[in-house]
Amino acid sequence: MPSSHPVRCCSSVSIVLALLASCGSPVPAPDAAPPSTVPTSPSGVFTVTSTLDLAVPAAAEPVLATLAAMTDGPDDPTRYLVDRMLVTLPEGPVKTIAIQAAPYVAAYLNERLAGIAPRFVTGIAAIADGLDRIAAQVGTVETLRIDGDGAATRTITGARFGVGAQPTTVAFADGGLADLVVGTHVVLDTTGRAAIGDHAYGWPYGALLRLGLDRAVIAGVEPTARDLATALASLVDCAALGALAADRIGFGSATLYRTACRAGMAAIASEIYARIAAIDDAPLALDLTGTATGVDLDGDGSMDELRAGRWSGSLHAAGSREPIDAAGFTGTKAP
Repeated sequence: MPSSHPVRCCSSVSIVLALLASCGSPVPAPDAAPPSTVPTSPSGVFTVTSTLDLAVPAAAEPVLATLAAMTDGPDDPTRYLVDRMLVTLPEGPVKTIAIQAAPYVAAYLNERLAGIAPRFVTGIAAIADGLDRIAAQVGTVETLRIDGDGAATRTITGARFGVGAQPTTVAFADGGLADLVVGTHVVLDTTGRAAIGDHAYGWPYGALLRLGLDRAVIAGVEPTARDLATALASLVDCAALGALAADRIGFGSATLYRTACRAGMAAIASEIYARIAAIDDAPLALDLTGTATGVDLDGDGSMDELRAGRWSGSLHAAGSREPIDAAGFTGTKAP
């Protein structure tokens, strides 16, 4: 009978060879832990966008009231338009008679508003609403530069106005304003929380309100207009209004009243601009501290982003201090 030992021997040799081969192969290493997203250094130059919700200062309230006055009376807006138009007439009997007839002229024109100013009410409402929004909220475009020991400089270079479908961003340089520069300090803790120290800087509230009115609010109501006087003139047909006023008053020509209408629109715009400019007669300042989550995207220890940033502080002038309602920011390291 043939022996089975050779088969068993071959099998044993195969097993031994397999074990030896497996012993000679490297053992796969476990998956390496992902790099930490917690930065150890805050240094860098960051592009930052902030949004501030502010209490409207008392100095800005007359501006908003002027716009509201255009449509808050029973005969408005025509009574408001007629009054502002007639006051620009040259002194004399025509002006005297026209002012006496103003209530009757306004009532007469009110019935014909669709022909002389079909978009005036909605246009003024849109301008007033837009001005209310930018008076209470403004965004900024800025650069935050942080060095190795945490010393930092905020440079605010522009404003964002949230009016319309898309925010309008305007560089300060394009609006004739200087950049706002302030020093502060940033501390990064072991969890990645970045704390931006207390710092204060002047806030040109009136100048920014004028910038937002011209570049964002008016452009949204009357795209071809670049200032309030042009926008108001486009909302009123002064030629039609002048002709109707001349016919109703019975003194003075249609040309005279058309010219007065245009002068009246310019006067309204000048009054509003003057009140906006007067806001900055009493300087305002922002006093802020900030916190954010610092994120290291590539695991090299350096902070690449500032997320979920929050500003806290106040808007203040001599004798008054109003807390900021809400304020947030985000930042990304510049390339």
